[in-house]
Amino acid sequence: MSRNKLIITLIGLLVSVFLYASWGGASEVGGESVGTDCQATIDVKCVKCHYKTRICDALGTKSKRKWKRTIKSMVGHGAKLTQDEQKNVVECLSSLSKGSDIVCK
Repeated sequence: MSRNKLIITLIGLLVSVFLYASWGGASEVGGESVGTDCQATIDVKCVKCHYKTRICDALGTKSKRKWKRTIKSMVGHGAKLTQDEQKNVVECLSSLSKGSDIVCK
């Protein structure tokens, strides 16, 4: 395989993996992939308007109910999140402790 074909193949593979993760391709309730989905959603959708440090600083300070209100507010301001993404992000963010690698790395 030529070098160019190899590079194109690797780029295609990386794009496929990224899209799979950001679309929630693997989702186990309470499993590690929920964290991966949460991280991908935050990286793709939330970081369009916020630095990760803002989200990271809020970890461990909000209840599930407050995170739900926050996410609804962000959707009201134009964030493009499906109902499932909203639910998953609320579950994820409300369960994480301050400084969690899922959001803060």
